[in-house]
Amino acid sequence: MPIDAPFVLRTFALSLTLVLAMATLGARGRARAALLPLLVCMAAYLMRSAPQALMLPPALLPVLTAGALLFPVAFWWLVRSAFEDRADLPWPAGLAALALLLVGLSSAGRDWSWTFSMDSTARTAQKAIAGSFVLHALWQLWSTRVDDLVAGRRRLRPWLLAYIGLHGLAVLGVELLRRDMSPPPWLDGLNVGVISVALAVTLAAMLRLDVHALETLFGSPSASFAVVADRAPQPALDPDAGHVAQLQRFMSDERLYRDPDLSLANVATQLRLPEYRLRDLINRRLGYRNFPSFVNEYRLREVEARLADPSCDRLPVLTLALEAGFGSIGPFNRAFKERYGVTPTAYRGGRSAPQQAAG
Repeated sequence: MPIDAPFVLRTFALSLTLVLAMATLGARGRARAALLPLLVCMAAYLMRSAPQALMLPPALLPVLTAGALLFPVAFWWLVRSAFEDRADLPWPAGLAALALLLVGLSSAGRDWSWTFSMDSTARTAQKAIAGSFVLHALWQLWSTRVDDLVAGRRRLRPWLLAYIGLHGLAVLGVELLRRDMSPPPWLDGLNVGVISVALAVTLAAMLRLDVHALETLFGSPSASFAVVADRAPQPALDPDAGHVAQLQRFMSDERLYRDPDLSLANVATQLRLPEYRLRDLINRRLGYRNFPSFVNEYRLREVEARLADPSCDRLPVLTLALEAGFGSIGPFNRAFKERYGVTPTAYRGGRSAPQQAAG
């Protein structure tokens, strides 16, 4: 009896996915929240794309179909959480994910065949939405690489760009071009084989590295400004203390952060340090994982202080934000609410209310 190579590879890939999922269950909050959805969707895709999928219980097919459809969303979410240090879901992304799910499920045939019996418009719409999530994740991996302060995470970016760029987009393209035709066994085996290799490399890395492996991707949030600003360097004990003190002086006294176009290269030039040294200094000594978080902390502290100052009450919030170095009101409002839990207007109003009550 001939060996069904795609079936063996798929079983192997599913086993690796299960092992990774079990290992991820022991991870802390943000790592678990980012990795588990991806692994669940990966398992759903592997089962749903199998030629034997229609032999599964009918009630399971819609669930697996939904998981397979959401795999590009899960990958995008992993990139956002691990490489941008963000844990929020923007409403446009939520709507796009819902549209992807509805288009895919509503276009499914009664037999829930893998091709979903889609017409060309529905198929194109589904692949376009899925592709937009993958492309946006790839763009974020590329565009934010310069501001990444974590050395291990920076080294991982090219590998993810190559793997997802070459494999993920190729799968979407083949599925779109072949329309209602199932892939030939060799192509199915190649697809599952590439997935198996990626899963095996991931598992090997998690087993080989120390307990801080996931912290490279999902480290603790950036250190608070108060801790960083009040930390007194000790030159006699710390060879980097002089650079830390100089960096803090440039940021606090000379207010370099007020430049909306401030970059890591600009600061490195001011300090006369190589960029890799400055990255390591801000990450290792000050606890920040990306450069915008480091700079925005200074900007937010300035705005917070001026919102609390009655002499600034007549200045619009937009003016305060622009003077502190933010390029526009949208990113400032998001950053302020993430940092303080309320909008800038509500923060200012909360200060004024007790004064009015006392008067």
